[in-house]
Amino acid sequence: MSALTVQRSSVPVVPTDQASTVVQLIALVGRSLRTTARVPQLLMFSLTMPLAMLVLFSQVFRSVEAAPDFPAGVAYIDFITPAMLAVATVMAGTNVGVAAAIDHTNGLHDRFRTLAMPRALPGIARTINEVLFTIARAVLLVGAAALLLGFRFHGDALDAASALVVLVALAGAMSALFGRIGDHLRRPDVVQFAGMMLMMPLMFVSSAFAPLDTMPRWMRVLANGNPVSHATDALRGAVLGTSTGGDVLTAALAAAVMWAVVVAVPARRR
Repeated sequence: MSALTVQRSSVPVVPTDQASTVVQLIALVGRSLRTTARVPQLLMFSLTMPLAMLVLFSQVFRSVEAAPDFPAGVAYIDFITPAMLAVATVMAGTNVGVAAAIDHTNGLHDRFRTLAMPRALPGIARTINEVLFTIARAVLLVGAAALLLGFRFHGDALDAASALVVLVALAGAMSALFGRIGDHLRRPDVVQFAGMMLMMPLMFVSSAFAPLDTMPRWMRVLANGNPVSHATDALRGAVLGTSTGGDVLTAALAAAVMWAVVVAVPARRR
């Protein structure tokens, strides 16, 4: 009896709740990645659409370069590329909302509620999935812009790291926003339209495509409260080598405030 007691006491005690939560999160992230990979068309468009838009906007709006309020000595391709990083992150957020709606349509969330796991875990897994694809899109977009359009990164390694922090923060905020929309609307087609209606002002009422000084006063007021504007300014500063810690902090805080507001919205109950 004593030998058996000693043998049992030698087995390490693992905190089951924490361990199971980590295992569940890894499984959900793996599921999100596999689900995305199983639709190669969606994967291809989500990675290449920002590049197509970069080519289009860099040619159509390049006359903005001649405006008196445009930064002196800055090529428009260097001005627009960091903006497209932010815009692509906003656009991809709708995929999170659609994925959440599909999970509700398939009854997967109902099954999740029967499991002993935190209710926020599926949303966290979708956010991690989106962060990984945000980094992949950024590498593809910057590489293609440098090879095909003459884009140049004027910053240093610290600027590149700060840009990555801003992108990750923005991706988290957009994932939370569109994911909550998907959780509330629960129809993929409706989520797509709702996401488009929200995505357009986030993209265009910002400093992404033109300096704020060229906009009407009322639009400047809205743009100054837009997290995409702050993310764009911080990314642009990193690209041009003029970024400051204040720019990065402001962008990260703006994204964090959006995330906190979205998370504070009560989840829809059946």
